[in-house]
Amino acid sequence: MVIAFYMIIAFLIYIFFTYVYIKRMVNHYTNEELKIISGLKNKERLEKLPDNIKTEYIETLEKVIKQENELNNSLNELKEYRKELDTTYNTLVSKTSQLEYTNNMLEKRVKNLSSLNHISKMALSMFNVDRIVETIADAFFILTTTTRVAICLWEDGKLITKKVKGNISPIHPLEYSKELLEKFTNADYNKIYYDVSRKIFILNGEKVIIVPLKVKEKHLGVIFLIQNTDQILDINNEMISALGIQASISIDNASTYKYLLEKERISKELELASTIQKQILPKTLRKIENVDISTYFSPAKEIGGDYYDYSIRNNNLSITIADVSGKGIPAAFLMALSRSMLKTINYVSNIGPSKELNLFNKIIYNDITEDMFITMMNAKFDMETSIMTYSSAGHNPLLVYKKNEDKVELLGTKGVAIGFIDNYLYKENNVELTNGDIVVFYTDGIIECENSKRELFGIERLKEILYQVKELSAEEIKDVILSEIESFRKDYEQSDDITFVILKLIK
Repeated sequence: MVIAFYMIIAFLIYIFFTYVYIKRMVNHYTNEELKIISGLKNKERLEKLPDNIKTEYIETLEKVIKQENELNNSLNELKEYRKELDTTYNTLVSKTSQLEYTNNMLEKRVKNLSSLNHISKMALSMFNVDRIVETIADAFFILTTTTRVAICLWEDGKLITKKVKGNISPIHPLEYSKELLEKFTNADYNKIYYDVSRKIFILNGEKVIIVPLKVKEKHLGVIFLIQNTDQILDINNEMISALGIQASISIDNASTYKYLLEKERISKELELASTIQKQILPKTLRKIENVDISTYFSPAKEIGGDYYDYSIRNNNLSITIADVSGKGIPAAFLMALSRSMLKTINYVSNIGPSKELNLFNKIIYNDITEDMFITMMNAKFDMETSIMTYSSAGHNPLLVYKKNEDKVELLGTKGVAIGFIDNYLYKENNVELTNGDIVVFYTDGIIECENSKRELFGIERLKEILYQVKELSAEEIKDVILSEIESFRKDYEQSDDITFVILKLIK
């Protein structure tokens, strides 16, 4: 029993020590494992390891380090990728916002262009400047952020306010001489507009926008717009510029149309006046015994201030040629008045050429302006005695070819133009004409005719031509004179009326 007891006790002691040993071994290996795990975790290179574990540990450590590096690289790549994704997302959001804004702007531009097109058609169909200005002012209010507007146009050297919309005072008119305006540059006009804009009352947060109205180098006026500064956008500026251009074109077209209508009206009136003027010139008389007559009248413009007249009464051939100062309508009116008066005097009286001029000057003196006058050669040819009596009121002398003497001479009398001196007494002279003699009545449009060198045709040239054609008929002499004038002048513009009457005795 005792032996069995000791054997049990020995077995239990063995078991105990075995347990202790095993526990130590387990603890040892557990500590080693923990050490290995900790070394791997901290990536430490452990040297005090059994050889059989050390090699495997190092390989495992290198794999762990490698995998960790690869993982870190992957994480960095993922972070970069995330960053790129974030950037792309933000860009897309920004682009979407920009696209929405651009789309809105495009829609506004399309709408504005449609409105501008409509306004353009309306404005271009109008030929009344006031209506165009009204339409443009409304357009600025509808299509831009304008709160007040003033439209001013140049008229006869004045900058005049044509339209005001909104609470803005009309701009005081500015006036410049025509000569000064012709010297103005773009900078001068811009300075004027800028100076005017500074006098316009504006509130805080408002701004005056200046829109010059100009077509090529032609300045038409200016538009002053008052807008809030926080509402001025690019699209608003684009519309302001487009409306300014449209306004300039429409106003210029209307002004041109008005000018053309006025020009057409004047042209028709001038055409009518020219027709009347030609009709009041004497018609061809019946063939006058022993007298060959040819006449010519060519105004420098549509109508002129020259005239001639002749008539037969009591066997006397009355001939008058005159030159009213100036050209155009005023000269034509005075010419017509003069012809009527002198013709009446000639018809109701039986007095000589000088007395006719005395009476004519007395009648018309008070009705003629200081800047107008009439030169006149008045003559009567007695067909029985062949004596021509003549009197000059400041007119060119008669050009006379005397066949018996075979020479050309100038015959005239001293006297002032009609309308210069009241109650002036004119003188008269006479000359006896014989077969083959030639008398030329003419205005200074012949002798003062110029060529491109500004040379004058002159009286000496006319005398020489008359002498050379002395054997020709009155009509042929006229044709030669006209041909010589054309040859002398060539393409140079006719600057004065050309009128003459040629008489040739053919007894």
